[in-house]
Amino acid sequence: MGELILEVVPFGIGVFASPLPVILAILMLFTQRPRITSLVYIGTWLAGVAAVTVLFALLAGVLEGRDSSPGWLPWVRVALGAALILLALKQWRNRASKEAPSYLTTIMDCGPREATRYGVIMSAANPKELLMALPAGLAIGSSEAGVSAQVGALLVFLVIGGASVALPLTVFLIGGGEASLERLTVARDWLQRNNAAVTAVVLGVIGLWLLVGGLLKL
Repeated sequence: MGELILEVVPFGIGVFASPLPVILAILMLFTQRPRITSLVYIGTWLAGVAAVTVLFALLAGVLEGRDSSPGWLPWVRVALGAALILLALKQWRNRASKEAPSYLTTIMDCGPREATRYGVIMSAANPKELLMALPAGLAIGSSEAGVSAQVGALLVFLVIGGASVALPLTVFLIGGGEASLERLTVARDWLQRNNAAVTAVVLGVIGLWLLVGGLLKL
């Protein structure tokens, strides 16, 4: 179980360091019903990441029987690692762009229903989260560990990845509500300015780790 957990931890860190879902989590605290709206967003986001990770794990189980070592997995790692490195280079070249997505200006008017939609968009429909859920799910699904170990690894992946999305609400509650909004605004502005650079570094590191790990297992 320990080896499988170590396998998924880097991908959980990759999800943790994804800036855009955190920016939305902060913006949810500026809505008219910040607590319930934030809880719905976080819950939907977690459910979305869990769903796609489980889907990839089930796919890995179908493609490869439990009794044999998946010979295709190293090639998937190499291909995904190379793709992440290329995407990281593209993000880095565009890091100077200050333009924020247009929908960010409308989020502060949303309620729990809209938070559900944004939770899905930022998880199951977010390419950057999918790029982390894919190798994590494949590692879990192709592992020869038992079901309890696989569930444990999935929970570790979700807890690590979801910590950053849950952090704004935690700061809001501990900091006394509106009194903490000024600090969260500073964090939001920094993430918006450095979104592309942070994403590029995360994708590059994870991509290199996947590429080298896949090549070593060929």
